[in-house]
Amino acid sequence: MKFNTTKFTTVLSSLALVGALSMPTNAAVVLGGADGWEVSYGGFINLFYTQSDFEYAGGSSEDSAHLNEGLLPAFHTMTVNTPEVNGLKGMGQITFAVDSSSEKASRLNKSGVAGTGSNIDMREVFFNVSGDFGTISVGRTLALFGRQAILKDITLFGMGAMAGPDGGGTGLGRIGYGYVYPDFRTRFVYQTPDMNGFQLSVGIFDPQEPLGGNISETDTPQFQAEATFNSAFEGGSFSGWAGFIWQEQEIVASNSDVETVGWNIGAQVSAQGFSMTGSYYDGEALGSLLHNIGGGDGFGCNDMGCKEADNEGYYVQASYTFNGATKIGGGYGESKQDGDDMYGIGEVNNELWTIGVYHDVNSWLKVIAEYGNYESQTIFGNLKDADTFSIGGFLLW
Repeated sequence: MKFNTTKFTTVLSSLALVGALSMPTNAAVVLGGADGWEVSYGGFINLFYTQSDFEYAGGSSEDSAHLNEGLLPAFHTMTVNTPEVNGLKGMGQITFAVDSSSEKASRLNKSGVAGTGSNIDMREVFFNVSGDFGTISVGRTLALFGRQAILKDITLFGMGAMAGPDGGGTGLGRIGYGYVYPDFRTRFVYQTPDMNGFQLSVGIFDPQEPLGGNISETDTPQFQAEATFNSAFEGGSFSGWAGFIWQEQEIVASNSDVETVGWNIGAQVSAQGFSMTGSYYDGEALGSLLHNIGGGDGFGCNDMGCKEADNEGYYVQASYTFNGATKIGGGYGESKQDGDDMYGIGEVNNELWTIGVYHDVNSWLKVIAEYGNYESQTIFGNLKDADTFSIGGFLLW
């Protein structure tokens, strides 16, 4: 991932999608500028029809037909690029997301905020300063740990798993079914210059206190890092990555520390229209969907102290793109968490199969058809089997 802005990142910069997807090259709208300044606007809107069948471990079932957004809500991004002065180049960006779908039931969005179908979700507010030394990035954008997993996932432009039959809003993609959602986090990050395809990003992040400030305390920041390597060869390309996360917090009532630690690794190889991707993560107190959300997920506490849950997951996928416009792909992923009733930690076993067709009609219109089969054993309930068929599209600018 490069911090410098292109038209591609203006459209999907809120997910730092540099090099991850094939996007229209004329997507950004340049609003104007003078003396080296440039202001641009990009974004997209999408909507899917979803037909689902849910079967639960207790024998109950429910059919569901809804109009939902995919994993991505509607994104709107404003970007400013500065002139280069004394070897320094700057950019600033503000991105917000809105729902194009209504909701049958209130839900929590991916940032843990109760959604109503009409809320505005501010995803990014950050600026970068770049030079020969690399890039310093300040503010809120997609976190480092786990971001490559979601950016390389073909369900990014699809639906993936559904949060439930009545959830509305966006789909989950493979969140909780192969990776933990990195979320948009406030941070200071330094990224090295490109060194023959290798780059290292390290940052301090605002620590998470999922149980609230009067219950949990943090006296050190959260640390994340990511190393990437990108290389091209005749007829193809290779991309590899590895990431790390660490945080410590004190649970006041239990007088005990909880340590979140995790690592991830992955690679993607593409050649002659074919692409293969694999991603794996492992750690403690990561949470099954969101990083370290607490409340029976990620860690648990009692009178004896606190205990971190063990988390791991992976996904593999393959795709083929023909005529430069139509991608057919599929994959399998799972996420697991060891439960412990004594500490109130829920066991998690989530599995998801997907297959889809992703077609660029032209430079600004994309249509998608996708099928997913999944099951979920979590603290929120046991889903024995679910099938979701979705069809929809994106308008991009």
